[in-house]
Amino acid sequence: MAQIRFIDVKDHEILLHLSLSREEYSVLSQKTENLLLLPGDEFDEELTTGRLGNSNRIMLPKRVLEKVRLKMLEKKVPARIFRINGNVYLLIRLKEEKIGIPEFKV
Repeated sequence: MAQIRFIDVKDHEILLHLSLSREEYSVLSQKTENLLLLPGDEFDEELTTGRLGNSNRIMLPKRVLEKVRLKMLEKKVPARIFRINGNVYLLIRLKEEKIGIPEFKV
């Protein structure tokens, strides 16, 4: 996993100097914007996975939704799978905030 080597706090900006493996760097695919920085050593929720009908499913308990104040899940959500250092991670965006964009419904 990547490690923060140095943090520089200046005015309204925080600069991080990271140390990461070649495999982690390849996941970035030369991207420099809209990156997520998440801790990978602690997971506070346990989810159930398995087969339901002809598909695989990941069960998201209601208490998890209540914890993050989500009333309902969208049907189709963007996700990405990462393979890093022999581990496989699934990142799912459950809700997208559309702040400042008015939506008019008829």
